[in-house]
This record gives sequence, C-alpha cells and structure tokens, in this order.
Amino acid sequence: MNLRRKFKKTFSRNNDLYEQAVDLYLNENKPDEALRILLKLSKARFSKAFGEIGVIIYREKHDVEKAVEWFVKAEKAGALLEEATYEYGMLHYLDKDDWETALIYLFKAADQGYELAYGDIGNILYLYKSDINESEKWFEKAEKEKCLLATAAFSYAQLLMLERDDWEKSEKLFKQSAEEGFPPAYAEYASILYLNKIDVDKAELYFKKAEENNFLTAPHAYNYGELLIKERNEVEKGNKYLDMAKADGYYEE
Repeated sequence: MNLRRKFKKTFSRNNDLYEQAVDLYLNENKPDEALRILLKLSKARFSKAFGEIGVIIYREKHDVEKAVEWFVKAEKAGALLEEATYEYGMLHYLDKDDWETALIYLFKAADQGYELAYGDIGNILYLYKSDINESEKWFEKAEKEKCLLATAAFSYAQLLMLERDDWEKSEKLFKQSAEEGFPPAYAEYASILYLNKIDVDKAELYFKKAEENNFLTAPHAYNYGELLIKERNEVEKGNKYLDMAKADGYYEE
C-alpha cells in the first residue's frame, strides 16, 4: 500500500472515531466516553478533535485554563470549528471578563453559521457598546432562528421597553426569560403578572424567586409590597417591602 492510500485509510478511520465521539457527546450524553476517544485521536494528531476536547472540558469539567490550551491548539492547527469557536468566545466573556475578545470569536462563529452566537452578539453589543440598532438586528436573527435564549431574551426585552416603547413584545420576552430560569427576569415578570392582573399567585411566586436570588430591585419591591397589602392583607409584611423601595429612592404618590 502506498503512503497516500495508507494516509487516506487512517484519516477515514480517525474521522469515523471523531463522528462517534461527537455523537456520544451530543446525542447520548456521554461526555466522558466522548472525551476518551477524542484524547486518543489528539495523540494521533487528528486536529479536528482539539476544539471538541476544549468544548467538553469547558462545558462539563469547567476547567477554564485546560480548555484554553485545547482551543489554542485547535486554532493554531486551523481546526477551530464553529461550536468550539463559539465556546471559546463565551469563555472569554463569562470567565475572562473580556467581552471584546469574546465578540471577535462570536462573530467568527456566526460567520460559520453557528446560530447560538446571534443572541450573545446582540447581548454584548447592547450591554457594552450601547449599539441599539445593531444589537436589535442580532436579536431578531436569533429570534428568527428560534435560538434566542434566556439571557439574550432579557436584554432584548429591556431594549424594546426602554428604546422602542414596545411593551407588548418586551413583556413576552421577560416571560420567556423568567420561565427559562434567568434570575434577573423574575421580578420583571412578577410585576407584569401583578400589574396586568394576570395571575397574582404566580406573581407572588416570582417575586419570592427574585428575592431569593437577590434581584428584587426597588420598583419591584414596591409592587410586591402592594400585592401583599391589597391581595393578601399582609399589611406589616407589605409595608416592609414598600419601605425597602423607598429606602432605595422609589415611591409612588
């Protein structure tokens, strides 16, 4: 067998193992088995495995520095694929507090067609660059592809409420964000439920969740206090929240 045919056969076998590892991770929820195969492939210098190793180590082990090593190896080998590019960007954003570098990699992932990057790009552009028009475009792209996750949905809701005066859509997005478990959205959703007379019991539940997660800000504390007084006849407890809101500079005539 000549060298070229031998290389093709080896590459094909390694590629099959790579696909098996990806399937184990994504479809069978077996990250340890997937990682074992990928590490074996990395020893054979199968560069496609490098970024996937970084993804698993970052997501499942949360070993940031070790994940960085593998992402860098993948990038140097020209094998940082779209999912790994996205995760490397999010690592910079969430663990390195470096939104500028994060944005570079998220744009690269988006250019490669990785749709999960869209909402995070919108989030960073809105929160750190105050680029309303551009962030809205990315939020809309994420929404169109049905990949607007809780964090981005919350920022998009804020943008629509504060910049576009679109309360109807912002309320839907606050609801989505809260129901997907994003703590900053709890009090917003609770106030919507209470003030719009949708569901007092559910409103109280989300006010409690907001307080438990330290996200009960002054306007929402006021609404919670009113709910307790008017709907539960718990005047003493309600006044405690009204006083809390006033102490933070919020009160209504």
